[in-house]
Amino acid sequence: MILYYSSTGNSYHVAQEIQKKYPGELIDMAKTKTEEPFVLAEGEPLFIVTFNCFWGVSEFVEDFFRRHQFVNVKRILAIITCGAYLGSGDAHLNRMLRVNGLPEAEVYDLPMVTNYVILHELSPFEEQQKCFNEADRRLKLILDGCISPYRSAFRTKLFGKLVHFLYFIFRHTKPFTVNDSCFACGKCVRDCPIKAIELVNNRPVWRKKTCDHCLKCLHQCPVAAINYGHFTLKKKRYHYPGNSY
Repeated sequence: MILYYSSTGNSYHVAQEIQKKYPGELIDMAKTKTEEPFVLAEGEPLFIVTFNCFWGVSEFVEDFFRRHQFVNVKRILAIITCGAYLGSGDAHLNRMLRVNGLPEAEVYDLPMVTNYVILHELSPFEEQQKCFNEADRRLKLILDGCISPYRSAFRTKLFGKLVHFLYFIFRHTKPFTVNDSCFACGKCVRDCPIKAIELVNNRPVWRKKTCDHCLKCLHQCPVAAINYGHFTLKKKRYHYPGNSY
């Protein structure tokens, strides 16, 4: 079984590649409606694929594991996509699993294109292509058992609590703006994993004070009408090439 959570297609691509080697069920955490327990077959591993969120996992992922039950889970492999450095993401994820009565995961970091355009510029396409190729090579080594799991150092875990605290600051939706190129297609409303956006008078409005800060609305808007304050003005948007996520 492969659970994934993706905003710009990176984690979705990884989940698809895992499925080629481990032909299990592919489940989008943001779209599944089931309330039934997830039951694994004997000997079947549980894969978790998500993105690094301020050296941790996002609130949506934590809530997903709080709301669902898992049966017959003996082995968990978690692959966390990140810009360059996972930080204490492994410790955060395993703490979440322990709280929900699940075994500790083998966590692997997978550097990919940095899509957090609030603080970064997107790299040129040529560099992105090199990053994709290196990520695919590393993922193959992970799935073949040639790479040891990631383990953050003790100091990193301590500092990670401070880094992840920043997530709760940036989660506020007040900085989101919509410019006049918006044509009320409603894609942001449909895509938001926590249903924080509504169309009011043909304009997206963030009805919740906080969101998951996945930035899917910003990156997936077909006319780049959504910005996060001044941080993303005139910056390029990102989507993993070639997939339809």
